[in-house]
Amino acid sequence: MSDPTKIFALSKIFHERARLAIMTLLSTRREGVDFTELLRQLKLTKGNLALHLRRLEEANYLKVSKGFVGRVPRTTYKVTASGQRDFAAYLALLEEIIAGAKEE
Repeated sequence: MSDPTKIFALSKIFHERARLAIMTLLSTRREGVDFTELLRQLKLTKGNLALHLRRLEEANYLKVSKGFVGRVPRTTYKVTASGQRDFAAYLALLEEIIAGAKEE
């Protein structure tokens, strides 16, 4: 029998659907993803995406780079080392909880 209280140890930062989607996408793209691509892939509004990106940045899970491509501004997001480490731990705990629920 698994410990049902383990669910309370899941990171609240990652456990929100939009932030889980952001981290999942960024974790697979080491070179980073620009804001426009995140919008296209995740189908969130600009404001909603910006809010969730800010929360992840405040937690030191994302690095933000601003620059220009020609005359067009571009903001790119990459997962930090601590973001990658903590997200991997979150996923491992989530997998453990799911595996325990399947056993019962």
